[in-house]
Amino acid sequence: MQRFLKYGIAGLCLFVFGIMFGWLIFPKVLKSKIHSQVALKPGSDMRGMWSKLPFALEFRVYLFNVTNPDEIKAGQKPILREVGPFFFEEWQEKTELIDREEDDSVEFSIKNKWIFKSEMSEGLTGDEELILPHIFILAMVMTTYREKPTMLPVINKAINSIFKNPSNIFIKMKAMDLLFYGLPIDCTVQDFAATAVCTMLKDSTDLLKDGEDKYKFSLFGAKNDTSSKSRLRVLRGTKNLMDVGVVVEFNGKPNISLWDDDYCDTFNGTDGTIFHPFFYESEDVVSFAPDLCRSLSTTFSEKVHNSGMILNRYTAFLGDPNTIPSQRCYCQAPDKCLKKGVMDLYKCAGIPLVASHPHFYLGDKDYLDMVDGLNPSKEEHGIFLDMEPFSGTPLTARKRLQFNIMIHKLEKFKIMKQFPDALLPLFWVEEGVALPQNFVAQVKTGIQVVTIVTWIKWIMVVCGFGLCGIAGFMYYRMIQQSNKLEITQVASAKAKSSISEQTMEPIDASNLQASNVLPQVN
Repeated sequence: MQRFLKYGIAGLCLFVFGIMFGWLIFPKVLKSKIHSQVALKPGSDMRGMWSKLPFALEFRVYLFNVTNPDEIKAGQKPILREVGPFFFEEWQEKTELIDREEDDSVEFSIKNKWIFKSEMSEGLTGDEELILPHIFILAMVMTTYREKPTMLPVINKAINSIFKNPSNIFIKMKAMDLLFYGLPIDCTVQDFAATAVCTMLKDSTDLLKDGEDKYKFSLFGAKNDTSSKSRLRVLRGTKNLMDVGVVVEFNGKPNISLWDDDYCDTFNGTDGTIFHPFFYESEDVVSFAPDLCRSLSTTFSEKVHNSGMILNRYTAFLGDPNTIPSQRCYCQAPDKCLKKGVMDLYKCAGIPLVASHPHFYLGDKDYLDMVDGLNPSKEEHGIFLDMEPFSGTPLTARKRLQFNIMIHKLEKFKIMKQFPDALLPLFWVEEGVALPQNFVAQVKTGIQVVTIVTWIKWIMVVCGFGLCGIAGFMYYRMIQQSNKLEITQVASAKAKSSISEQTMEPIDASNLQASNVLPQVN
């Protein structure tokens, strides 16, 4: 076999195999492997890690110490001083899992366990005494004002009886009492107003029991290491990988069923703990947030570098119902919308809380002007997620939310009779994840394998193409040399023919002379 044929056949085989392997065989094998690893199939490694995270989330709480409580009571602007972070390890687990084969889904409750870490809290111990609003009293008063303002005198009597005639809505308390240990609620009183209020508290799961007809209120104490009453159902992704983690049911309902609007009541995105692979910047990262009763969308912002990988950073904004018509369903009424960057949680939480970015970052300036002591910044108060797009793995994320309550002058409630109008910040939390290095190494290894295969397929294609080119060039040279040889052979034959004709020409004897024939003798 001639050399150019060997090169040509080898190059063609290498080129075809590179195409077949790189664009047909390997992608199918890779997708099948990813499918088996990412889908929430019972017994799989991903199912085990998804149902019980093998590492703790970072949970930070910041409180706002009120420095001028008496002045606020007299109608002046609140002056705040942020205290924090109070750092906790958050261990998250999904409990009471029920699989449904008919629609490839799994139902569960969520259990969070918080463990305080003073060494990570910048010197804070939780025993610091701060002046903070009594959130339980404030929420009860503002709910009554919103729903039945004529009942404020009754609530006033109940508060005086249960809480022993408080002189101000702002009281001195230890930080950990508000967060976990609890503030006392005495329901042993017998007067009508207090009994009416306490009757509604007996079946509450948000309070800690502290004896017969005694309770304690805290932000997280009743939820700590306890499965939530709410139930989520998500798709497992064993049938369709791109649907893994997508929420399809909440508390037994196929939609949120809260906002009286098809758009706002529709589930969008996953449960926020798992995402499908091949997640690129053209697609928003959307997850359902039960604490907001809505889906929260993060959009691509920029490329960032982390652990030698290029990640996509996504950022979030709570929106503005005044300029985004689709968000008007989150308003108290179509003509009663809050300004940009905040969200009314009354329908969701049952109390008039308002969610915002910490320090009213991205919010309307009017809210920032209502209080002193806030300094919003993108780095400290923005919501972001850094995702590795190929595997759909979040390497770093920060979910930051501030909870506020609107305060007003209430003529029928003595200790708030001269209050200013303000959106008062209560506290803000940061729930973050930084993927441990052993998991980062696994993601990085997967990316490296794909990168190596990508290089190999292109090397095979280029080398195959190059060998075919060399074979073509060798064939061209061979043809050129063959043509040159034929021309040389023809020219040589013609030259020989001409010499032969000259040699065989006859001699004319009449022209010969003796002197020309015989040698001259001296």
